[in-house]
Amino acid sequence: MSNPKQVLLITAAGTGVGWAYALTLSQQFPEAGLVTADTNPAAWCSAAQFAQHHEQWASFTADAAYIARLNSLIAQHGVTHYLPIIDPEIDFAARHRAEIDCEVLSPPAAFTALALAKDRYHAALGALGIDSPRTLSRAEIAAGQAGIAKCPGSFGGRATWPINRLEQLDTLPPDAFVQESLPGSEFTADCFPLPDGGVFVSVRERVETKSGVCTKARIAPNPTMQDMAERLVRGFALRTPFCFQAMSDGATRLAVTDINPRLGAGTLMSAANGGDFFGAHLASVFGQPLDGRLQRHHERCSVTRQYIELLTATE
Repeated sequence: MSNPKQVLLITAAGTGVGWAYALTLSQQFPEAGLVTADTNPAAWCSAAQFAQHHEQWASFTADAAYIARLNSLIAQHGVTHYLPIIDPEIDFAARHRAEIDCEVLSPPAAFTALALAKDRYHAALGALGIDSPRTLSRAEIAAGQAGIAKCPGSFGGRATWPINRLEQLDTLPPDAFVQESLPGSEFTADCFPLPDGGVFVSVRERVETKSGVCTKARIAPNPTMQDMAERLVRGFALRTPFCFQAMSDGATRLAVTDINPRLGAGTLMSAANGGDFFGAHLASVFGQPLDGRLQRHHERCSVTRQYIELLTATE
């Protein structure tokens, strides 16, 4: 690896995605440095156990003060790469990358803006030939159409509510909207744009989910999800990994319900089948070859996800 040493800053490091990147960095790139930042102290942040420095700070704010905080941390610890994890911060970093004093690991701002604007999916994705649930009217809900209420910038399963009665609309936040609810299985596509213009995709059918994170998955080829991934990569000239979710109507329809401008906590499940998305991402940004990190050991398989325990502090 070239000098000076690469130093990765992970913010919102207490998330599952933060843990996945920190774990991968420690296992595959031990020569690189790690700085973590989170609202929790190091003792309550698993990823911080791999860091040379952990910064406990206030929640993300989309303002100049946050950029100043970032740049101070970057300068103090020689950070070369900044990896935001939560979707609003990824969008903010993408729009302000010229003001941040290191390489920002985020996709183009047009893609991050779309990922947050869930109320625009039907029109924006439709222009790319990608299906998504349509927005329901009050009349349709009154007639018994089931829906899912969301806020445009929600992420990680937050700010979503099942809707099946008209009176439920009166309890929603002002910016909430309601999409049609599809009754079939939910799928996640982990996606890695390749240098040759292709996309490596691992599709996970979400068999069991806990707290918004997939814990049991069935991995199998899915031509429709592959096609959607390719359309997103072409449409937004994507070069960084991402994931998206789609719901089935129980028959042939698949509609995109969520786009994440990043990998997900459940993406580690794809790694169990050879698709090491986190390792491939870090290798690519550090200028190293992918070295077979994106494989499929099996075309079809089942994967379960469990927890580990870390002793992080002693009294």
